Order: sequence, then structure tokens, then C-alpha cells
Amino acid sequence: MITPVIALENLSHAYGRAEAVHDFSLTVAPGRCYGLFGRNGAGKTTTMKCLLNLLRPRAGTVRLFGLDPAKHEVEVKRCLAYVPD
Repeated sequence: MITPVIALENLSHAYGRAEAVHDFSLTVAPGRCYGLFGRNGAGKTTTMKCLLNLLRPRAGTVRLFGLDPAKHEVEVKRCLAYVPD
């Protein structure tokens, strides 16, 4: 089995009572390209920040290259580039 580059399972995050991401799952295989589209406030940036360990998910799991970015932050960030806005 090939390890996904991105694996989100039931990701959720809230800012106080305002839920930004609710039960979001996504798997991206190596060599694939995906885009996140949605209206303002849909949770795109929050999802990206959870992927990069800039925010901690309230629920669910995040894996990049098979690693948990909260536990293997340096190894994960060596493989990424993030340019916000």
C-alpha cells in the first residue's frame, strides 16, 4: 500500500463556538494535485493551518507523508513550502 501524502480523517476545529471545519476527510495520493475551493469562512485556511501544525485540531487525525505533524514537525516541514495569502 502506498502512503498518502495527505491523510485527514474526521478533522474538526472551532474558534470558540464557531465551527470552522467539521468532520472533514481527505486523502491525497503521491503525484496527485488537489485544490481547496469554497466561500469565505468555509474552513480552507483553518484546514491548511491544521495540516502545518499551526493550529491543533479539536478532533480527527492529520497525517502528512504518514507522519503526525504535531509529533514530527521538523521532518514534515522539511518536505513542504507554505506561502499564505
